[in-house]
Amino acid sequence: MTEQVLVCVHGNFASAVWWWELLAEPPRGWRVLAPTLPGFGGTYHHGEVSIPAYAEWLAGWLNERGVTRPVLLGHSLGGAVVLELASHAPDDVAGVILAASAPLGGLVTPEENYPVLELLRTQRPVLEASLAALFPSGRPGNFTQYVEDAARMHPGHYSGNARSLAAWRADSAALRGVPTLVMGGALDTLITPDMVRATAGALGTSAVILEGAGHGFPQERPAAFREQLTAFLDTVPPPI
Repeated sequence: MTEQVLVCVHGNFASAVWWWELLAEPPRGWRVLAPTLPGFGGTYHHGEVSIPAYAEWLAGWLNERGVTRPVLLGHSLGGAVVLELASHAPDDVAGVILAASAPLGGLVTPEENYPVLELLRTQRPVLEASLAALFPSGRPGNFTQYVEDAARMHPGHYSGNARSLAAWRADSAALRGVPTLVMGGALDTLITPDMVRATAGALGTSAVILEGAGHGFPQERPAAFREQLTAFLDTVPPPI
């Protein structure tokens, strides 16, 4: 049987390290890939900071590896990247999994918050506290690496990613035929459960809300997340 491919795309202030558990123990019958987007975790970046630019880069990354019709999993900003790619080529993806994804209409950061975003570039304790707030029930075991990778993000990404999310919009009509799992955390104050349900409704599906978890629920509640993930992947037909 041909192995199916799950591609995991991280969010803002993150890297492929966030998906280490899925990389170490892939769902049965699946190959897991997890790129680090340009400018994240110390990777090289030049040019435009935008969701379409990240999606274009991801399409090229997949093409270089000969990946066809993967299931795309995106967390937070990564959800926007996944949606952007899938909306332009819905027939090229076997499914989409959204984990606390940015809403279809974009995510606006209030102007008064931008100085705080820039402060994170130089104030490691503030950065660490901001990341810790994503995991209200407990930090993941490799949280220190999360902080290290976040601190190595490209300087232009701190405000640039927020601006890009505010300017971005998804074409929900183009996504209607793509099998989709939409998930959120009950304690998430960034992408609230109501926002998650609105995304699910716009895509013609229902939302799964994990209790007792925040924005980083895939890493905060890995067993519960994997249960939902595996159930969805089991519905994806293998390639012909």
